[in-house]
Amino acid sequence: MASFTIKHINSDGSFDTYSSSNIGSASIEFTTPTTPMPLPQQKDTDVILIKVEGNITTVNVSWTVIDEPSGNAFTGSNAETPMEQIAHFKTSFVPVDVNDSYELTIGEGSDAIVLTGILLKMGFSVSGRSPVTWEGRLQFVHGDVQTQYDQDLAKTPEYQLFANKTGTNGEVTLTNIHTDYLGSESAIIAYVIGYRQSGTTSWSTEEHALTNSSNQTFDVDLNVTGVYEIRVAAKTTVNTGMFTTPITVTIT
Repeated sequence: MASFTIKHINSDGSFDTYSSSNIGSASIEFTTPTTPMPLPQQKDTDVILIKVEGNITTVNVSWTVIDEPSGNAFTGSNAETPMEQIAHFKTSFVPVDVNDSYELTIGEGSDAIVLTGILLKMGFSVSGRSPVTWEGRLQFVHGDVQTQYDQDLAKTPEYQLFANKTGTNGEVTLTNIHTDYLGSESAIIAYVIGYRQSGTTSWSTEEHALTNSSNQTFDVDLNVTGVYEIRVAAKTTVNTGMFTTPITVTIT
């Protein structure tokens, strides 16, 4: 039976993760908004298709909410019964703060699909024919959550990434890294390198301290081997800026 995990990331950086291996159905829809403009007295082959918007990926998941005697359905709650789990979704999991964001993983291991974005809908229902079985459903849209209350953060850095420096195991090398805008701050104190094994959901980080945001080259010992996703952000005296899109590399 297929599994999924959804991670709720709070505005303060804390998170709560829910996992289930009881998917009833899942669908992923890729939408390309396009406006057709038919021409008078012309065939349909002459219709002008006007695409002025980007693409949208929407995910719908339904699953059976089962009893979890160990209380391990969430990382941020020991809810056991379906009713307790539903109550936790209502009070602590659905988006409230404008800076809340989510990470949805469908499947496991290297074949998993990992998407970041926001919950659009979440609901639960029970039938009179099976009064103890609750069915959950959620709708998720993939994207980069932005709000009018976002802090003035450093932009994502630009860089080149190389794995497996000659004679050194477990390292990656970042070259020509630079950040053109540091947000509300004028000084950088470090670059933060986030890494996670491909197919997993939790990020680990290493920091490389420096005072110059431009044209830097440095090695980072992650002390790991295998297929990993790497992302980078600039850190100022106040906060850490936006991370780059993850790059997948093989570290030996």
